[in-house]
Amino acid sequence: MTSDKRRILLQIGVFLLITFGLMYIYGWKTYDVILSGEKVTGWINLCYYIAAFSPAIGCILTRYIFHEGFKDDILFPKFTGHFRPYFLSIVLSLAFGVLNCIFITVTLGAGFTIKAEDGLLEVVAALSIYSAKIYMACFILIGEEFGWRAFLYDKLEKLLGLNGSILVGGIIWGLWHLPALVGAGLNFGKNAPGFPITNILLMCVLCIGFGAMLQMLRKMTDSVVAPIIAHAVIDTVCNPIAGMFLSAELVEGKTFQMGCCMVVSSLIIGVPCWVIMNKQYGLHNTN
Repeated sequence: MTSDKRRILLQIGVFLLITFGLMYIYGWKTYDVILSGEKVTGWINLCYYIAAFSPAIGCILTRYIFHEGFKDDILFPKFTGHFRPYFLSIVLSLAFGVLNCIFITVTLGAGFTIKAEDGLLEVVAALSIYSAKIYMACFILIGEEFGWRAFLYDKLEKLLGLNGSILVGGIIWGLWHLPALVGAGLNFGKNAPGFPITNILLMCVLCIGFGAMLQMLRKMTDSVVAPIIAHAVIDTVCNPIAGMFLSAELVEGKTFQMGCCMVVSSLIIGVPCWVIMNKQYGLHNTN
């Protein structure tokens, strides 16, 4: 192993130690309190933000420790000449939401109808509210994307090539969610068969699919801003889309089935993005 690869491996190790250390220490505390029904205090809120921003903290501290800085300008938007990928960051995320809703509808045998009392007008209003929440989500998701897309995936690609970075990066990203997966049954519920192992495995697959899409946007713009936007749209708009068409009675107790639909949708969106990256950037090109 060359000295450059040893340095990259050491950087990844330091980054993971900081990122997982903060998430596992403060994440477990956050979900324990939330699930117990205790009052969410300012301290718990602080724990939540430390956990949510742990990848960004890991990125910043690791870059500082190794005197790397941010000379790559990856944190800047770079809108000029990049309309298409920024447009895709919205379209692909919404496509995931629509696909997910269709799969849930088919899987649960539901009718695809607007259940809002005031019909389409109420749906449009609800979407507008959720769209406004994207701004807050973008702020929170800086915590993740500054770590994964602005550091880890690029470092892994230098060691493992593009395909290896998507696979290993997705697994690492999935395992980072462990406190939420075990403590809150994130995405798949605590009644999933084989809980929590099944949940952890499915989350890793989900993150591999999403990771391919987000990394493609990062490469197309040479910036982490497009992935932040896409991630925010997925977290704030896509899940409520299903809620507008499916009654609470229908989906009650079906968290696992809905989570599996999410995994399938992420792969349908993510695999083509993965193929495009291979064709456009090659297996080892990090530019």
